[in-house]
Amino acid sequence: MQTQLDNLHLDDLPYIERDLNLSQKVSLAFLLFGDQHALATYILQRLLALMRAPPADQLHSDLLRQYAQTNPANWRGHLVEALCIINARQVLRKLGFCWAELHLHYLPHVLELTLHVHPLLKALYNVCEQLTVAQSGRLVLDINDKLARRRTSGEHDEPLRFYDYSYLEIFLLDWLTRHHLRLGDIDAIGSDVQLLIEYFKFNDLNSLATLLIQTVNTSANESSSHSPVNKYNTDDLESTPVALSAGGAAPFLAETSGPTPCTAPAAPSSSISRHRRSNALQVHRDRAGILLIINQQNFHRNVSEKLMTFLPTQKLTQRNGTNADKQRLIDVFSPLGYEVEAHDNVDHLKMIALIRGACARSVLRDSLIVCILSHGFEGAVYGADSIPLSIEDVKKVLCADESLHDKPKMLFIQACQQNEKQLKTRNVNATTQSASQLANMVVAMSTVPGFVALRHSVQGSWFIQTLCDTVQKHAKSDHILDILTLAAGQVIEKRGDKDQKMVPIVINTLTKNVYLSEAA
Repeated sequence: MQTQLDNLHLDDLPYIERDLNLSQKVSLAFLLFGDQHALATYILQRLLALMRAPPADQLHSDLLRQYAQTNPANWRGHLVEALCIINARQVLRKLGFCWAELHLHYLPHVLELTLHVHPLLKALYNVCEQLTVAQSGRLVLDINDKLARRRTSGEHDEPLRFYDYSYLEIFLLDWLTRHHLRLGDIDAIGSDVQLLIEYFKFNDLNSLATLLIQTVNTSANESSSHSPVNKYNTDDLESTPVALSAGGAAPFLAETSGPTPCTAPAAPSSSISRHRRSNALQVHRDRAGILLIINQQNFHRNVSEKLMTFLPTQKLTQRNGTNADKQRLIDVFSPLGYEVEAHDNVDHLKMIALIRGACARSVLRDSLIVCILSHGFEGAVYGADSIPLSIEDVKKVLCADESLHDKPKMLFIQACQQNEKQLKTRNVNATTQSASQLANMVVAMSTVPGFVALRHSVQGSWFIQTLCDTVQKHAKSDHILDILTLAAGQVIEKRGDKDQKMVPIVINTLTKNVYLSEAA
């Protein structure tokens, strides 16, 4: 292995960089420059410029040559260890190295230990690898918000204008250059990563907090016994640390609802609360999510000739009373933290576009609610242009974004569901790759298939009004499925002036109980 190290030449570095993708280049720059404060700010700006460059220009970044010139005596060992940490095996093979030898020498799988790279940089890199994009975004937003609150009125600290949370190393490098995080020396003496440790503890990511603590303590134990060292302790971590392995997600991530840290309610005392803590997702009011309301009151038939085959034989009537439903939804869900996006009289393709847009803006939120108030028939709802959409297609659109797969998605539909076999729906090319994509969704509909849905022309629909009443009364104590069950039971007990009856239906694929936030 020493022969291959000695054979590494400066002229090899541009070729190495061309074999690395952009994500690997960012990680490598973080590992190599993160502990060089004099250069870290400059490298951060270089990386930001690289992000904005055309793909062809990204091939010629020349970061490694700059590192070698600043560290002429030891750059080879540092570089090879960093390539091992980011698992760049193809590059290492091209350089003539044997992975088995490198694995034994540099121990990339032991997350707390390094030979040349700063141990905390290796630990922070593994933090980046084990968080989803949504979790990374949440971390950045919460940490920056905390830092902003710390500033005094006279301080001016221009925030980093970069928003791609898949490159978490960029944000960590920014915090290092501003001294919000400190690495200390190579033995982590003088380090300060308390900001991250506190965040991970607070969000039930105890294994990541443990990784940082053990990295500091392990490095300190290996340093000179004459050096004064302030160690962290792990006594206040709630759970036993799980084993962490490089290059993959640790088991604890399954407890954080994937890309979102919807954490369990804190410090419960009763046995019921303890069950809620271990098997629940808590929607937080400050990031509850989007409530998208598609409110169809008036309908038209002004469509192209090729779409006329989808039109119903009779003109759809005006849905009087639907505005009362819309306003009730706004009044109930806004205090729970939901950002309401209400749209009236939306054509069928615009409905799909609105849902996709809401999904795209929900990555950093705890949940998503879509309410469709319209006419319909069995398995379908109408756009304002009288073109019906398949409810199955709507569900697939909601579940198509992979960053939302583990996030609770709620679809509430107020629409008749009579059997109209002669009618067909417009295909909108909504597909899912596997059944698992349809997990973590609850669909609540005003009526079972084959029947009408009742709506008062002034007061609104039975289903939406009862749902809102039940949410308002029980959001503080009951999870969403219990709330929907209570609402369905109350609707079933109602009777119209001609003894009309209605039975709502709830379809559930949630993997945990979901608790809405308390009203403000």
